Amino acid sequence: MIDIGTELLPAAQAEVIGLAVLQADRTVQQKVGHLVEWLPAIGADCCLCTLLVGMEAEMVALSEGRRDLIALSGVRAELPGLDRPVTAVILWNGDQSHYVVIAMPDFTARQAEIMFESERRARRLMEQQLEAANSEVRFASLARTRLRLARDLHDTLVHSIIALLTQIRLTRHFLAADPARVSEGLAIAEEAAISGLARARDAIARLRMPDDLEPDSDVEKMLSDFSRRTGAEVSMRIDDGARAGLQDHATTIRRIVGEALRNIEAHAQARQVRFDALVEQTETGRRLIVDIRDDGRGFDRNVPKQGHFGLIGMAEFAELAGGQCTVESAPGTGTQVRTSLPLIVPKTRSHAAGGVER
Repeated sequence: MIDIGTELLPAAQAEVIGLAVLQADRTVQQKVGHLVEWLPAIGADCCLCTLLVGMEAEMVALSEGRRDLIALSGVRAELPGLDRPVTAVILWNGDQSHYVVIAMPDFTARQAEIMFESERRARRLMEQQLEAANSEVRFASLARTRLRLARDLHDTLVHSIIALLTQIRLTRHFLAADPARVSEGLAIAEEAAISGLARARDAIARLRMPDDLEPDSDVEKMLSDFSRRTGAEVSMRIDDGARAGLQDHATTIRRIVGEALRNIEAHAQARQVRFDALVEQTETGRRLIVDIRDDGRGFDRNVPKQGHFGLIGMAEFAELAGGQCTVESAPGTGTQVRTSLPLIVPKTRSHAAGGVER
């Protein structure tokens, strides 16, 4: 049996451990060291303390030899200055007929607390990062909404007002030079206003609908309608492998192709328009390449046009889809609009490379 005087008392006096002696009737006889201050005062029943409440039967079983010891691990005493848990062991000293309580720092529990605190800090950091990411998403959503408003205003009101303004100026000219054609000019101006109103209403309807819910674009129909409306000869080549990409990027393609065709109709005076859609393998993966070329007047890219945002809008549409849109043109050489978009197509939708001339 442990000799308290020679083996444990010096360690308790040095505050390395805590030591207490309990009488057979569980009253506290002696306490040494602050690690056992959680026990009741001298002369009190040890089972009055929170940790030993209801353990009378276990204490009896210990004194009768039916238990070897009682262990209380991870005990945190409510004492000033005790910043770490302790493990308490209660033994029965049959020679002296008393209980011995030995308390020692619980380093394992302390390590667990450190790990839990580290986890809490990591979780707080993750929550802060998530909040920052959510803020970025909200900002990106706001920027996307503003861009969408700008492009719809450009695609509807600006084009319609320009067409109406052109017809008004022409009608004013007829008023002085050929009054008989004034009525015809007013009718065309009215038609332009009606068309502009319809396009504005369509833009408002689209603003009430998320981009990913807009109907798929039909590029071939857009090109056919353009050819019928303008009289320009339109040829197209769409590789089978590119059709899935045109569907995946339907909204972006509709916006860019629509803007390019409007520019050709309004400014280029082109006789021929060529549309190509194909797939290219690049260092960063497969890309959908969409080219629109015309043989029109072209323009000088180095001469900025104030108030014209169509080219900027096409580049922004492509960037929102993770791609790029470039425009090459010079006076007298026509214009080429090239759009490159990332292509991720499941194998079940992949086809052999090839195309159809139209």
